[in-house]
Amino acid sequence: MRLNGNLFNFRNYNSLNQSSLVSRLFGNRNVGRQSMTARNIANRNMAPNFKDGVVYSRGNRNASKLYTRRGTLAGARQGRRPSQRRPFYSGQEMLNVFKQYDGNSYILGYDGKTAYFQGMEDVYRYSSTSRYSVESRLVGEKIYFNPADVNEALGIHNPKQMSVKDNEVSFDSYSYYQFKGKDGRNHRVLSMGSSLRADTFADFDNYTYDKEAVEYAEFWEDVAHGNVWSIEQRYSQKEIRQKLTDAGIQNGFFTVTVGNRSQSYYLSSNEDAMTLFDKETYDKRYNALVSGKTFQLDKFQPGQTVTIGGKDYVLNEHKGIDIEYGAEVY
Repeated sequence: MRLNGNLFNFRNYNSLNQSSLVSRLFGNRNVGRQSMTARNIANRNMAPNFKDGVVYSRGNRNASKLYTRRGTLAGARQGRRPSQRRPFYSGQEMLNVFKQYDGNSYILGYDGKTAYFQGMEDVYRYSSTSRYSVESRLVGEKIYFNPADVNEALGIHNPKQMSVKDNEVSFDSYSYYQFKGKDGRNHRVLSMGSSLRADTFADFDNYTYDKEAVEYAEFWEDVAHGNVWSIEQRYSQKEIRQKLTDAGIQNGFFTVTVGNRSQSYYLSSNEDAMTLFDKETYDKRYNALVSGKTFQLDKFQPGQTVTIGGKDYVLNEHKGIDIEYGAEVY
């Protein structure tokens, strides 16, 4: 996002620095900058007499000013507001643009009057040593829009509630959600693409950090993305179980979806075992129990009773057990 001459790069809707205006939108990750000096140098090096619609410098004395081919100062009012001469997208049209770039890079800019969007693409360069580097470049034209219109299209004044049905948690993409916090107040998060954020789309002047909303957004986004390790670094097994059950999730298999990202898990009721593990981990453990791979040591014999998940099972001739799929396996 460009603000006061600086360019901020959004990659997969990652967050930005909290000290900048853009941070009030999305946090503190993946920020790129282009200084005013670099842009002015580029402007001075622009050759004159380009085609209509492309600006050029007029003479050495006016090198810092840009003019159109018709000789008028670029950006001058000319009887109409500059934004009126630009392609101006409605809130719904901007949502369609965001969906088109979902998962890709783009920048959001603000020129002091009007916000704009511009897409980016990654260019991969390979060297003779088989090493490669990735560079990003702008693509397409700037698209101007009113952030308030985007907020309206996202439903900021009519936020949704997180739905839990058949042990499935779902956050629709490109929507605002509201939840009641531990303090009894309502808090709001934004689902953009496959990410959850604690900010509105454009809090240019009045954003205040909402710690509870940030923690809520990060927890459910990590669950939907399969980042169990990240969750376990921040919360105890008891706290994880509490968060899931408070949301209405029952023991057993459940799924969490944020936009186009989804992950299935098994929630164990055994407090002495791991609380949360993905379906693939459950399946491996289940198959090992049924096939007998778990009990191949000599101390286990056919006909012996073993206890799994608080329930007794008898080993068959292959040292496997007859356990129902979906039962506790630890």
